[in-house]
Order: sequence, then structure tokens, then C-alpha cells
Amino acid sequence: AVVSTQSTGKNKGENSLVVITGEGLCYIFEHDIIPESKSAESKESKEIAYNYKQKFPLNIAQLVIADVTNRGANDLVVVLDTVVRTYSWDSDSDDRLVHQEKQSYDFRREVAAITVNTLSDGQTSLIVCIPHDGIRVLKAIRSDSGFEDWEPVTQVAKFTSPVRDVIGNIGSNVAGDSDDCMVSFVTLEGLLTMYRGDQELWSLQLDKPIFALLKMDIDNDDNDEVVACSWDGLTFFVDHKKNICKYKFEENVAIRGFCAGLYAIGSDGNKPALVYITNGHVVIYYNVELTSLGVQTLNDYPFDFGSICDHSEITGEHRVKLIRNLLTT
Repeated sequence: AVVSTQSTGKNKGENSLVVITGEGLCYIFEHDIIPESKSAESKESKEIAYNYKQKFPLNIAQLVIADVTNRGANDLVVVLDTVVRTYSWDSDSDDRLVHQEKQSYDFRREVAAITVNTLSDGQTSLIVCIPHDGIRVLKAIRSDSGFEDWEPVTQVAKFTSPVRDVIGNIGSNVAGDSDDCMVSFVTLEGLLTMYRGDQELWSLQLDKPIFALLKMDIDNDDNDEVVACSWDGLTFFVDHKKNICKYKFEENVAIRGFCAGLYAIGSDGNKPALVYITNGHVVIYYNVELTSLGVQTLNDYPFDFGSICDHSEITGEHRVKLIRNLLTT
């Protein structure tokens, strides 16, 4: 079967991988981590089998697992042409997903991308990108009896080209004018834009059209960088200050899929990883890290370079070697 979309998220407190095929079959996978105390034989890799299967409608293009209705538990949100549908895990069953018909929303235009973002009040909003019709933001209205309706949220983001993809909940430890998490959009023409609340932080025209937009902290500064990949494998890493780093995938082939995030191989914990899918191959770059995306100067280092250079007995050549040794320690 051809996989049309997949996502990971919490299902009743446990991480699950949800995969939906082009035929509308939804598979839920769960894979327990083997404790270190187990024998070497028990640590051998094993094939992951799905725990549950359910029939969904055909032509589901996208999938998000998040608490979009702010009920305190994750929902499974899918895109079906022009309609966004919400499913919830049935409390009377281990895995059964129940379609919440009242929570469906028909935009009457084909949906290109969806994501979720946390607002300043702590509530989750659903961001929907519709080609040639802009951005729609929905927030769930709840009462004591549960979900009532979707409330449109004013969105100031305007684009002259259709939005290709969007990623929300971009982590930041930098204070801003709004407490909303940051959201990044990319258009079909490769224009990358970062927003926080109603404020556009910056925009950047990339060299290539982008088909995948993700996020991860690649330089270990507690801020998520935006990761964008083009069809030929040219990958862009952009931080909050608009600093950019590029990487070209080693093979000169078309990229059919791309993913970036924190993943584990073995027992050494989650590490930054890049995953490229080509014709018949999956290439994984594991434990990928950058020291910094921005330009660093001597002022960025906690050394008194002035006192070092004032010593007349240190020659110019030795001065250079000394500074170089300090920067590499």
C-alpha cells in the first residue's frame, strides 16, 4: 500500500505512530523501548507490527495529532480535499477512532496544509492554508457540555503567492511582543516568512521552491530552527534571527519525501536527524548538529583577548596560534 500521510503523537499517554494509506486504511503502531537491563538477545531489533487498523475515507492527504479542541486529550485531525475532520480515541475502546461530525469544517476550497499553534491564552489553534485564498485560523469554542463550534481568529498574514506549507509551535526562549508561539509559512515561490501573533518577524526568499517545512533545534540553543527542503535535496536551516545555513543532499536525485526532528537509534536517546526519501532508498543523517547559524566574532567568547594581545613578548604568529587554540577548546 502507498502511504499518503503519517504523524506521531500521544495516544492515551503513549507515543504512537499513525499511518494512513491511499486506500484509507489507518494503522496505529506502538513500539516499546527495551530496558537496558534486558539481555543482549532481547535488544536485537525486531519488526514493528501495527496494534490497530481502521478504515478511513479515501484521499486523506494530511494528518495532525494534537488537542485542537482543547478538551485535554489529543485529537486526530485529517484533511479530506476541502474538509478538515476530527477523530477522537473512544474511551470505551483501546484504539478505536470515532469521527466527531460536529467538529468537521468544510472550507469549500482545497486545503494545502494544516498545523497547530499555541496562542497566548494557552489554547490551541488550527492553522489552515488554502491556495489562492490565504490563511484560516480556527479556535475551538467549548462550554461545560463540550465542543460548541469553531471560532475564526483574525489572521493578518497576507501572501501574493499560494502558501505551500506551514509549521507551528516553533519553540523559542526569546521574549516577544506576543506570547503566541511562532509560525512559519513558505509559498510556492520559496518565500519563507516567520510570524509571532500578528507580527511578521521576517521574510526570506529562498533559492528553490520548497515542498517540506519542518522544525528542530539543530544548534542546541533551546530555539527551534526552521528546516526547509527543496525537490532536489537543497536543505535550508534558518534561525529566529534570519541566519541561514544550506546543505545539498549528496545524491543528484529527486527527493520524494523529507523529515527532520529528534529521533533515536539505539539507546543513546533522541538526536537531531534528517531523513531523505529517494526512489527506493531512505537516507538518514543522525546526530546532526551545528555550533551556530550566525557569524561569531571574538566578542562572542569569554576571553580577555585585549590582555593577551598587549603582551609585547608574544609575536604576531604566536598571537594567532594562541587565539586559535582558545577558539577550538
